[in-house]
Amino acid sequence: MLTMTPQPFDSGILGGPVYRAEVTEVGQIPLLESSVPADAVLVTARVRPDWVEVMAMTRFREIERLVSFERPLSASEGGPLPDGVRLANSNDAEACADIAGRCFSFDRYHVDPEIDNAAADESKRAWARNNLMGRGDAGFLAEFRGEVVAFNLCLRDADWALIDLIAVAPEAQGLGLGKTLVKAAIHHYAGIVPVLRVGTQTTNEASKSIYSANGFTRSSEMVTFHWTPANQNPADQTSERRSQVANEEFP
Repeated sequence: MLTMTPQPFDSGILGGPVYRAEVTEVGQIPLLESSVPADAVLVTARVRPDWVEVMAMTRFREIERLVSFERPLSASEGGPLPDGVRLANSNDAEACADIAGRCFSFDRYHVDPEIDNAAADESKRAWARNNLMGRGDAGFLAEFRGEVVAFNLCLRDADWALIDLIAVAPEAQGLGLGKTLVKAAIHHYAGIVPVLRVGTQTTNEASKSIYSANGFTRSSEMVTFHWTPANQNPADQTSERRSQVANEEFP
């Protein structure tokens, strides 16, 4: 059996147990379906691109291709934040959550037809809120007439920083704010950590363009797969229902 790691954050959003399948070797893929917990509403697996053909033999569905970028930082790049950008604090949590709930469409929850868009929106709101309420390291905000219109929320480890979530409100897109907020992270973390990282979907051309323009280079690619109860074949569902009825009649 494969290790299935519970995902409490996602479970709270989707209203049932969510697990991440820990697939570390291609030879483990045939064990995926038999390892799915009986109570799962979603199981995710992220694998290398050259394992996709093997994954196609399972009832896990390909959802996204996630590309990672990174950029080395030098101390000389440090400096003040760009004009119009300030550091975020916990008081900005709800403003950022509102933006996060309105502007994502390429992420794996939004593109999976088995996941309700309202739940996908809520996952982004909660993600932004949690980052600003203690999970994150530093956040950068762009404002217009005193209102937050874009954010870049980052995490940090000893030798890297990560753009964890970045978004521009729909009404403020096209003004270059995404690029400006990436520059803010570069100025802030230069001299603090040696590298800045970020990930996005291969289909998100706008984000990839911003990162390339700011000196990021591609470092890796992974493919995300989902299993949901709808992936079961009719025989599986009939057997499961019979088991539920038996348990209801004979507790």
